[in-house]
Amino acid sequence: MPEPSDPISQLAEAAVQLHELYLSYISAGFTEGQALDMVKAVLLASIGGAA
Repeated sequence: MPEPSDPISQLAEAAVQLHELYLSYISAGFTEGQALDMVKAVLLASIGGAA
């Protein structure tokens, strides 16, 4: 019998992590715009782009 597949894909897991990062920045006192900019920088750095 095959193993059941994980209902959360790697892409969905990454999206959840980025959302948690965004919320953490907001909780730390950054504005929504600042938090989004920092999440974008983290995402670009993780794929090898320039921030």
